[in-house]
Amino acid sequence: MLYVLYGESFWARSKLTELLARAREKNYDILKLEEDGEPPLNSFLSRDLFGQKVFLVLEGLLENSQRALELKNLAPDLVGSENIMVLVEAELPEFWRKLFKEAGAKMQEFKKPPEAKLISWLEGTAKKIGLNLSSLELRILISEVGDDPWALLNKLERLFLEGRAPALRPKVLGPEPNYFNFADAASGKKKYQALSLLRSYVKDGLGAEEAFWKLWWKIKTLRLVDSGEKNTGLHPFVEKKALGDLQNFSSEELKKLSYELLDLFSEVRRGEATFEEGLEKILLKV
Repeated sequence: MLYVLYGESFWARSKLTELLARAREKNYDILKLEEDGEPPLNSFLSRDLFGQKVFLVLEGLLENSQRALELKNLAPDLVGSENIMVLVEAELPEFWRKLFKEAGAKMQEFKKPPEAKLISWLEGTAKKIGLNLSSLELRILISEVGDDPWALLNKLERLFLEGRAPALRPKVLGPEPNYFNFADAASGKKKYQALSLLRSYVKDGLGAEEAFWKLWWKIKTLRLVDSGEKNTGLHPFVEKKALGDLQNFSSEELKKLSYELLDLFSEVRRGEATFEEGLEKILLKV
């Protein structure tokens, strides 16, 4: 069977995690196919050498012309296989939607959820990690952090470790720095100005996490505008500013940068990196 998950990265990956959990329960052999340097797709149509079913993750394969051709030719065979293949893509052009639909793939598009659904997810996620937050506290959390699920999840984990709810957090003494200055410097490829601002935040004891989220928001906004989507939902000023910043990046650079930020977030959560060190490395390559 072939699953095709596309759209908002967080929600698509959440669905992938759910499918992976089921596959582990059924003792599937879990594998991930990279863009290149791996066996051809047709070698995964049947069980492995030990007679075990395979759960194969196919992430971002449509960007590779050779892999895309394999998917085009093998789509009906992948759908009919007793193994499970899951293709995860940020964007899925109409050609591929039609092809996979006609082949019989199980397709699911993930969009930004409405507020009620986001609050419901946030409440359930909070309970899973041991936080019982009221509806008001959840709304306060969203007003403080925004609706990005990665940022919300990270904030929940911090609140759990601190042992307090968002409404009870102490106010920061003195004015907080304008982290958008950092994001603007980074998106303008003014790496040394961005590094100087980042180090000043750390020196003042404010850390680099807020700078990370502002840069994440900035790159996410640039990619949205770069996609050519007509109804972005962005404020006209924000969209106009993004159009100016896009002159500094190619579409491929933006995509690579967003993946690097996503990797950094994952590494920090695993305790393998810090936001300060990770951002410095990323900025030096901009």
